[in-house]
Amino acid sequence: MSYDPRNARFAPLVSFPAIAVLGLALVAIGCGSSEEETEQFESQQAVSPTASLEYKVDSLKNETRRLKEQLDAMAAENRNLTAHSADLETRLTDASKAPAPAPAGDVMSAYTAALDQFNRRNYSDAAQQFQAILSSGTDRFVDNCHYWIGESYYGLRKYNEAIKEFETVLGFAGSGKRPYAQLMIGNSYAMLGDRASAREAYDKVVSTYPSSEVVEKAKEKIAKFR
Repeated sequence: MSYDPRNARFAPLVSFPAIAVLGLALVAIGCGSSEEETEQFESQQAVSPTASLEYKVDSLKNETRRLKEQLDAMAAENRNLTAHSADLETRLTDASKAPAPAPAGDVMSAYTAALDQFNRRNYSDAAQQFQAILSSGTDRFVDNCHYWIGESYYGLRKYNEAIKEFETVLGFAGSGKRPYAQLMIGNSYAMLGDRASAREAYDKVVSTYPSSEVVEKAKEKIAKFR
């Protein structure tokens, strides 16, 4: 049918079938783009939880390692503190067991009382009292106490023990008891029947302490061996 400009104001530029085809094409294009975006979103949603979980696991591992290092450091410090505490406890225990030094006046009184027991021939009590003075931690009369303990043992006929105490006295340089201790060593060996050792001890009195008053006694003992 021919178009008559007189019968219509406007002429259709595109026919309806063409518009329909164009619309379907646009819909198709739009649907394709939406599907692609949906697939990408779903793909991201599928990957993201795994990546997030792996990140959390790594973070937990690092935190666990850090905490373990702190615990190890604390355990080492605790061991050091325990060892230090044990050392201090040992020192305190030893200090508590150590006898406190006796006052000077008490030491003199105790020494006089012990000598009194010896003069009374209470040798066992005398030895104990002299030993108590030594155990008190005092530095007074130490050589004298050892000497009188030796004399007490000699009186109790414990000659070997007496010799040990007299030999201890010899170790105190400058002690006035050394010549007497040397003489008593000879007497103790003589009582044990060891004449050779007794003679040797008496000879040392004469040679080592020639100006001592006990030299004459030593010579008298030596003369008996001839």
